[in-house]
Amino acid sequence: MTHAANLPRHLYVKCDMEFVSDGEKQGLEDAVWFGLTAIPGRAWGCTVMLKCGALYRGLPLHALAHGDIAIMDWDINDAQRWDCFGWNFTTIEYEYLMGLSCRVWIASKKTWEVGRYLFTAEPYGDGFSMDPSQTKSHHFIALNNGRITAVPGNNVLWKESSFTTPSEKPNWLRTQSQVWHGEQATWDDVVGEETA
Repeated sequence: MTHAANLPRHLYVKCDMEFVSDGEKQGLEDAVWFGLTAIPGRAWGCTVMLKCGALYRGLPLHALAHGDIAIMDWDINDAQRWDCFGWNFTTIEYEYLMGLSCRVWIASKKTWEVGRYLFTAEPYGDGFSMDPSQTKSHHFIALNNGRITAVPGNNVLWKESSFTTPSEKPNWLRTQSQVWHGEQATWDDVVGEETA
C-alpha cells in the first residue's frame, strides 16, 4: 500500500487556518504543499508545512488556495469530484499537460471555471480502477478563482494552442467499458507450447 505520496514537486499555496486551528485562527496563510494521502471513500488528504514549521497532514483540498485572491465560497464538493478509490495511487506530472490552460466543469456549481494543470493522481489496484467503465484519473487544477480542484478527465477541456480548437464538451464521447487483451486464443495455434 502506498497511502501517501509526494507531489511531483512541492507547491506554494495558502492554507485556510480555520482547518488547522479548529476555528481559533482565521484567514489564509502561506504553506508548502508537498504530499498527498488516500483513504478509500474519503477526500484526498493534503500534507503541508506551515509557516510556523509545523507539518499538517490530512487537509481537505478545499482548505488550500493559491495566489493572492481566492474565493471563499468553496467547499469539498467544489474542490473534489470523487472520493479516493483505494489506498494505492501514484502522482505524476504529465509533461504534455504541464502548465496547460483548461476549462473545468465544477459539477456542484454547474459552471465552467478556467485554470491550469498542476499534476495527476492515478489510483491503481482497487475495484474501481480495475473496471474500465469506473477508472478515473484525478487531475489537480489551479483555478483562476484562486482555488484548487481535483477532477476526472471527462470534466476537463484542455487548451493546447497548437492543436486544440475551442469547443463545448463533445456529447459523443463515451466511457471506455471494454477490457482489452493482447493474448488471443489463435496465438496457441501458431506456436505450440513446446516452443515456449
